[in-house]
Amino acid sequence: MSSRSKRRKVRNKRQRHSVPASSEFDPHAQVIVDTWGTLEALLEQFAAAEDPVEAISAAFDEALAGFVQKLQRFDAIRLIEVARLAFLPFAPEGAMPVTAEADAAYVELLALIALASQQDAAAAGALDHDAVEDQEMSHFISEAKEQLVALLHLAQLRSFATVDRTNKLAVMSLLIQGTEVWIRNPSYPEMVEATNLALLDGDPIVRAALNVELGFDSTDALAVLNACHHLQQVNMNGRMEAMATAAENAIASTRDDELNPELTELARAGFVSLFEPSADEATVAIEDAAAHTGIAEERVRAVVGRFRLDLGTTTPAEVIDKFTVGNNPLRMRPLIASDSARIMLPHPALSVVAVRENLEAHLKTSSAWNTYAKHRGDLLESRTRAALGRVLPGAHYRDAFEYYVPVNDAEERTADPAKYTKRVEGDHLVVLDDVAIIVEDKAVALSALSRGGKTARLRTDLTGIITKAAEQAGRMRDGIERDGGLRIEGEGWVDLSHIREIHTITVSLDDLSTVMTATAELVRAGLLSLGSIPWTVSLHDLELITELVARPAEFLLYLRRRRNPDVTVMFNAPDELDLFLYFFEAGLWVEPDPARVRTAFPFMPEPTTAELRRYRAQKPVFLSSRTDALDQWYYTKARAGDDQETAPKPAMPAPPVAPLIDELQSRNVTGWLSIGATLLSGATTAQHQFARNGDDLLNSPSPSGSGRSLTVPATGSVDPAEGWLLVWATRPAGKDPVSEEKRLRDYLRAKKHQLGIPRGVVFLYDEPTRDLVGAYYDGHIGPLDATLTASLNSLRPASDLQNRLHPNAKRSPRGKR
Repeated sequence: MSSRSKRRKVRNKRQRHSVPASSEFDPHAQVIVDTWGTLEALLEQFAAAEDPVEAISAAFDEALAGFVQKLQRFDAIRLIEVARLAFLPFAPEGAMPVTAEADAAYVELLALIALASQQDAAAAGALDHDAVEDQEMSHFISEAKEQLVALLHLAQLRSFATVDRTNKLAVMSLLIQGTEVWIRNPSYPEMVEATNLALLDGDPIVRAALNVELGFDSTDALAVLNACHHLQQVNMNGRMEAMATAAENAIASTRDDELNPELTELARAGFVSLFEPSADEATVAIEDAAAHTGIAEERVRAVVGRFRLDLGTTTPAEVIDKFTVGNNPLRMRPLIASDSARIMLPHPALSVVAVRENLEAHLKTSSAWNTYAKHRGDLLESRTRAALGRVLPGAHYRDAFEYYVPVNDAEERTADPAKYTKRVEGDHLVVLDDVAIIVEDKAVALSALSRGGKTARLRTDLTGIITKAAEQAGRMRDGIERDGGLRIEGEGWVDLSHIREIHTITVSLDDLSTVMTATAELVRAGLLSLGSIPWTVSLHDLELITELVARPAEFLLYLRRRRNPDVTVMFNAPDELDLFLYFFEAGLWVEPDPARVRTAFPFMPEPTTAELRRYRAQKPVFLSSRTDALDQWYYTKARAGDDQETAPKPAMPAPPVAPLIDELQSRNVTGWLSIGATLLSGATTAQHQFARNGDDLLNSPSPSGSGRSLTVPATGSVDPAEGWLLVWATRPAGKDPVSEEKRLRDYLRAKKHQLGIPRGVVFLYDEPTRDLVGAYYDGHIGPLDATLTASLNSLRPASDLQNRLHPNAKRSPRGKR
């Protein structure tokens, strides 16, 4: 085979392996592709019009008028039930329904249009449902979804066409509006339910205020909404059983191959009743909800009154306009009441959001608001602290503390923390050896105005939730970096000069998945600084991620990758968990600019053609949903009994360096967390080599009786502060352990100084036993003492390392970075 053919074969193999293998196209990606394809076709269709916005509006008005004309023939309650049966996914008891489409949005939109249209018809005296034939509603619904999609696309296209492109928050606003239209419960409902109950009923003063002022508490509200859904399911199952019984009776009554006409009619009526029930069959009586929950009827009626939908005089066109920009009337009031005061819930995903937002809206007008706001903040802080404790064992935690910072430039120039006069608050400071993690908690939520597209209010809300948290975390980081520690109230001076790695995290009580994953847009809008990007994550996602992480080094590596400014530009996803699971799957790695790597580490060789090509070939990636396996695991775990198995928990593929990482942690080696994350950051091929280095040296002892060693610089970054020096060494029999340790520590420090690398570690193996007898961390920076300075002349020149590639250079495209 020619050299050219060999290169082509290698290049083709790399291209095949550059994307995770999949046996079929991701159904979630298919939905995204289809949606954008439709919008693109619509754009082309209207682009040639003299006034594209007017043409889009005219097409929307025409499509809506035709849809409403057909829809007004039907009773709204009955039609909503037909749509529920047709659109929503159902599954047997104990199984999880899975769908890639946001079918809930279609049910909600149809319900709102149907109710608004019925109001219009009633006001005009044109309400007449008597002429509706059997299966006519089912036929209408079979075609309605396509028409609803068209209406939504036209309305969204009109929003896109009228957006102010000079507004830096325009894209962010559109992302939020899209989330409001299509996404229900970005966190698992069980998690949100538990949090809502802890928030609203966890403080006795707040709970008492709700009971006195509304006549019920959040436990009652959630129970009534859940009961409504459950009893609707019971009604449907009852209709299904009745139809099956009628069909069996009709078949059993066959005589001379002829069916009994009366029983046949009963079977047909049962079939119609199942799929096109009467309004009473599709709804729930308040008395039944009270009996099912065991809650007093007057409290149930108070809940229904608070959560009952009231469209007022809203027209169908206004309903769609509001729905499209994220102002969904069902969000806070999801119960629909029939003329006979019976109730229905379009789907259960509405309940958990409605309970918190509806009752918080009331508490803002209550004397209990300040108590609730403090309780809400305290709950967030305690839950954040518990989550971090799972992945940072043995760390030193400071929670809800105060420290001092310069009040002005003059104080900052003195660089004397003892003279700082401004006292500020910090939520969490976690210190584990050379790593510090600063966390700010934000319990406030996006307002309805922000979700509805008001960019001025959106900037205010995001500034309060994200920008201020980033600034507060950055202020603490700057103090540690500038002064080498903090003066903490009640504790005095805390020396943190040993810290070599600082990460900032913002934890939000609100699930702002679209906002939190669109970091590049936050930077573009001026809400975040490119040089100070915190990991912004919801409490529920943080709790899940810390439960999925198998070892702390994974968590630290995710922080390193997630906060990388290049990652925020290269990867976009609808949900934080998609980014995290992609980190498990493919590393969330971005090739650094080889030229900048060479600048950061001058001893590195000039970039190769392959490195430059690989860097330039990178393109931004939109990650579609990767949570199907996580959904299955969470669903089965939440419902599994003691004798039941759960679905496999998503995990990072077993890294080759796992035994070494776990050994360092079990020994509590200084720097075990940052060393482990650095070992884990190598490509799979590099990790295999890391795991073999000790054995390779032990298998080839030096004939002279001196130990063997291997020095590897880890330089997969454009920041010199992130460099590491990894040294593997052996200790021959008869060597004094104390002197050998000192010799290797001195070598590590001197070599780091020579290369300009701040951190390093020596892994020392005993030749007779082949055991790892020591791991010596060094984070010293600054000048060397006289003895080590003199030893620099005995070191091999830095240029000799040019022939040894850094761990990420010979990477497997599918391996971890």
